[in-house]
Amino acid sequence: MERIKYTEKNSKDIIDKVVTVLKAGGIFVFPTETCYGIGANATSQKSIDKLFSYKTRREGKPLSIAVSGKKMAIKYVDLNEIADNLYENYLPGPITVVSRGRGKVAKGVESEYGTLGIRIPDHELVLDIIREFGKPITATSANISYLPKPYSIDALLKDMPKKNLELIDLIIDAGELPHREVSTVVDTTMNNLNIMRRGQIDLAAELASQKSIMSAQTNSAEQTSKFGGMNMLKYIDEPLDKPLVFFLIGELGTGKTQFSKGLASHLGIKEMVKSPTFTILNEYEYQLSRRKGKFIHVDTWRIDSLKDLESIGLDGYLTAGNIIAIEWADKFFDDLKTKIKISGGKIINVVFDYLAEDIRSIKTYE
Repeated sequence: MERIKYTEKNSKDIIDKVVTVLKAGGIFVFPTETCYGIGANATSQKSIDKLFSYKTRREGKPLSIAVSGKKMAIKYVDLNEIADNLYENYLPGPITVVSRGRGKVAKGVESEYGTLGIRIPDHELVLDIIREFGKPITATSANISYLPKPYSIDALLKDMPKKNLELIDLIIDAGELPHREVSTVVDTTMNNLNIMRRGQIDLAAELASQKSIMSAQTNSAEQTSKFGGMNMLKYIDEPLDKPLVFFLIGELGTGKTQFSKGLASHLGIKEMVKSPTFTILNEYEYQLSRRKGKFIHVDTWRIDSLKDLESIGLDGYLTAGNIIAIEWADKFFDDLKTKIKISGGKIINVVFDYLAEDIRSIKTYE
């Protein structure tokens, strides 16, 4: 591994070294306008496999790529009117635009739904590297999946396991970067603005004054489901006179569906509870002695607006006896909160985070 201190005077030398690394299927650390990123040739399976080994990638979590401009982007994604507007008015900059992929990147770069996130970094060195290389590079942060976003190389290397460090071929050290938020992720695949990540600033402020009621660290689907059942046990009397709504908040693959299965299991539901990603909403009947109602499992991943949720009948389920679990509830956090409060419902916020590759932190807030 080589570590180079970046200055404007040695940028040409750095670009040449990076291109050599990329052509050989290697990976490198580079500065961006947000935090340090880890770069690999997005079209090379050898390079992407090495990146996955470094990141200890979680199954199902896609990558984003960095391109030099819209001309390069359209080789890898289909741009609709909304996406084109974002490219023209907001890029380069800290925005990741998600579009339908063309299947021209290595396996695992596009999401399981065939979508691809693209960035045009507002950093001249990175743009020069991509222009010289002629192909997109990955734009994921340089931290291992469960460690904090790195704003300095020393912070990045501090807690990095040796096996991961040995996978890095080159580090470009630009010193301490400004501590800016991660990029905003905007899904444009349905020709609407669908903001998938805002850095959770508003959510953190919303929950800051709330006390965590229950918490757990789980390392298996079974344990996550069991914790869901424990939560249902705690709140089992709430739906007697009001709707009970669980806001499930966390990244892709953190266990939101498994938690929902635990809720359903404790309600005595024998049907197989499946992810409603494509159906949007699944409904199950339950009855426990004098308690009966419906368990509603909602996934807002493919929903573009609160009106879309309303169109599938969400309001009709906000009645006593019903229990609703909403995955990705933070997409419409404020609007959903207002709607449920008006109905007299009780909201339980459940926040999912990764602590390590196979360990999740789950905290319940009232």
